[in-house]
Amino acid sequence: MIKAILYFIIFCNVLFGQDKPNYSMARKEISIAWERLYPLPFSKIVNEDPLKRGVFLEKRKDNRQVWIYNFTIFMPKYDRNQNDPKALEQGREILVYFLWEPSNLEEPYRIQLGELNQNL
Repeated sequence: MIKAILYFIIFCNVLFGQDKPNYSMARKEISIAWERLYPLPFSKIVNEDPLKRGVFLEKRKDNRQVWIYNFTIFMPKYDRNQNDPKALEQGREILVYFLWEPSNLEEPYRIQLGELNQNL
């Protein structure tokens, strides 16, 4: 009986532990999503979870589940150099929400700048 319980616990950890949302996964994916959505790249992630909320799950009205991460990124100012953007050292830090909706197979990742809009 005890062996069965231990096997069940190990099985659950293996099964559910792999897709658990975390900031290391989001750190990799935010750059990919940013390239798809915005024409100019940010230079670096300054802080992950600056609001100290962790990764949180929000259940929307239509039963969608959205995992929400928050980051502070540094967005440099850009100068044009013969139609090629050149990043300058000046810029500003921006609060960014990275939203992951696993049930959306076409576009599972979204990015929102500034305050979180609950209608997304």
